[in-house]
Amino acid sequence: MNVLDEIIVSRRKDYESKAISETELHIRYRERTDFRSFRAALQNKIQSSSNTAAVIAEIKRGSPSKGLFAPNLDPIICATEYEKGGAACLSVLTEPHYFSGSLDDLITARRNCRLPVLRKDFIISEYQVYETALYADCMLLIVRCLDTPQLKDLHDLATELQIDVLVEVSDEEDIRKIDPFHFPLIGINNRNLATMNVNTESARNFVRYFTSDQTIVAASGISSRTDIETTMRFGIRSFLIGECLSKSSDRVETLRQLVTGTSRENNHS
Repeated sequence: MNVLDEIIVSRRKDYESKAISETELHIRYRERTDFRSFRAALQNKIQSSSNTAAVIAEIKRGSPSKGLFAPNLDPIICATEYEKGGAACLSVLTEPHYFSGSLDDLITARRNCRLPVLRKDFIISEYQVYETALYADCMLLIVRCLDTPQLKDLHDLATELQIDVLVEVSDEEDIRKIDPFHFPLIGINNRNLATMNVNTESARNFVRYFTSDQTIVAASGISSRTDIETTMRFGIRSFLIGECLSKSSDRVETLRQLVTGTSRENNHS
């Protein structure tokens, strides 16, 4: 059993007992009015300038491959700094056991910024979709974690609930699996989910399988403006960046450089 399989087993156990019934989630959802369009925010950032990267800045304390690298991360400070630094959107890890995240982190971060927020988790059930639709603006669906009917059903449900969906692929097998659906928002993960190794050429190699009306996000292993500019040459303008921002001692400045390639000093000169 690889790490991904372990996480899925763990998440299934987490949701065996539910603090809130699905009926109650439905009732609460009907009261929600504050939706923010995640995909539109990415597109608006891309259209603002030809050299601007649309960065989804992630609140991330740790990972299975790197351990706990930012244990004291404050979601309020992070969300505020990410917005100030020019992020197009936020991503918040909500998986508790392997990534030290929580839904509370997401709720807190979203309350303290105006950016659309992605729930980054291992979503395998309709219950989790409804839960996400209460608090977030977008959710992650990892193709490797779901069979084809599940993938379509969960995507359809989220869309019906006015939530954008970032559909994550990591190899050609994943891409073939989603080919019939032409999903609008695609994440290409540079990380091999079985081995956890990163190859930053994956997104550049796989982008050719998608069309210009699909929004493509490169994820994992992006840590510098050079990484971004190299990938942008292949037509990708959106990036999900977590570890290097979470560990940064000056998140506003780091993000500004990633987004535009200019520093605070350059802006003042």
